[in-house]
Amino acid sequence: MIFFTPRSAIPGVLAAVALLSSALPGLAAGFTAEQAEAGKTAYNANCAQCHGMQLEGPEAPGLVGPDIMANWDTPGGLYDFISVAMPPSAPGQLGAATYLDIIAYIMAFNGAQPGPDPLVEDEEKLAAISLTAETAAGPAGGAAPASDSMAADTNVPQAFTWGKPLPGGPAVDTMQTSAAAASSIPQAFTWGKPLPTVE
Repeated sequence: MIFFTPRSAIPGVLAAVALLSSALPGLAAGFTAEQAEAGKTAYNANCAQCHGMQLEGPEAPGLVGPDIMANWDTPGGLYDFISVAMPPSAPGQLGAATYLDIIAYIMAFNGAQPGPDPLVEDEEKLAAISLTAETAAGPAGGAAPASDSMAADTNVPQAFTWGKPLPGGPAVDTMQTSAAAASSIPQAFTWGKPLPTVE
C-alpha cells in the first residue's frame, strides 16, 4: 500500500524531522568535518603545547571527557572564553574562524559527529548546541578522559587573560591584581615571559 503526503503537510513534516534530529545526540553537532580537520591543525599549532596532543592537559586543564563538556555546556561558552584568553602567547588573536575550527576539533575529539553546517560566530546558534548531548558517544579512539585534578582546574587567574575581562566576569577595574595571584599561574602558560599587569 502506498501513502501520499498532502503538499500542505510537507512543511510540518520537515519541521518535525528537523526538531527530532536536533534532539538526538551526534546528529546536529553544528560543525563540518572540514572545520574539525582545520581545527586539528590549529589546535596542534596553538594549544597542544599546554593542553596536550590528546587533549589530556599535561600543563593546562584537559579538554576531553564528559565532565569537561558539561563544564562548558555549549560551544558558545567555550568560544566566549578561548576567544578572549587563548592562546597565552597571543590571547584573542587567532580570529573567529580559527577559534571555531578549534572548538569543532575539540567536539569531534570528544565524540560529536560532523554535519553539513559549520559552526558560525552566532551567539544564539552556539548557545543552542549542547556539548554534553553531542559528545555523549564519548571521546574518539577511546581516548582517556582528563584526570579529576585537571578537570576541576577551570578557574583561570585574570592575569592569564592579559587584563581583558572574561565574559560574565567582573570588570577589569574591579579586579584584584596581586603579585601572589600572578605567581600562581604555571610557568608553562607564559613560556617564560613575565605576565603583564593590569593598572
